[in-house]
Amino acid sequence: MNSGKTVYKGLIYKDLFLLKEAFPIAALAVLFLLFSITLGFTGGFLALCIMLLVFAVKVVESTLIYDETDGWDSYVLTAPVSRKEIIRSKYLLQVLFIAGAFLISAVILLLISLIPMFSGEEWLFLMLVVGFCYALVYGAVVIPIYLKFGQHTSRYVAFAVLVVVAGLYGVTFGISMFMEFAASTIPLLIAVLAVSLAAYGVSYSISQKIYAKREF
Repeated sequence: MNSGKTVYKGLIYKDLFLLKEAFPIAALAVLFLLFSITLGFTGGFLALCIMLLVFAVKVVESTLIYDETDGWDSYVLTAPVSRKEIIRSKYLLQVLFIAGAFLISAVILLLISLIPMFSGEEWLFLMLVVGFCYALVYGAVVIPIYLKFGQHTSRYVAFAVLVVVAGLYGVTFGISMFMEFAASTIPLLIAVLAVSLAAYGVSYSISQKIYAKREF
């Protein structure tokens, strides 16, 4: 059996190779972010940051579709790779993409906060963190759904889940606005983060169980 790190690297490299055509789209999204900044639309900047987080989840969805279409699972299981390692690599890849999207957005937000015309926009940081949390929730729901039902049914379910998550984000935004983004919003932020991390852990366990029972 290969060492764990080597297996994970191989599985993640495979997915990154499949996603090579998606990277120009991500670069285009970043350009849109910069464009929104030049126009002074901080609200538009936040929306595009959230779109970047959603894109981070979507690219992992794409790898699941590729795997199902090409019959990758039945092939890779003939190699010295366990089912647990395959699922773990998917979650690691998703975390990497979501964290990367968050860091890119946070760095750009930090840079523009230094510009006088954008002073007093600290609320964007809070809502970006909330967006990160809901991206985790969205990703946590999507992976087990795809593993359980396959790409055809799951596309519709994933879209419905995205609508629900977007609604929850809007509600959180509204509550934060009502609370005027004061220090009292911190408990709300901690609660959202705790729920999202718990949901991600539960999702991982469910996905492992689903994949362990799948037949190829």
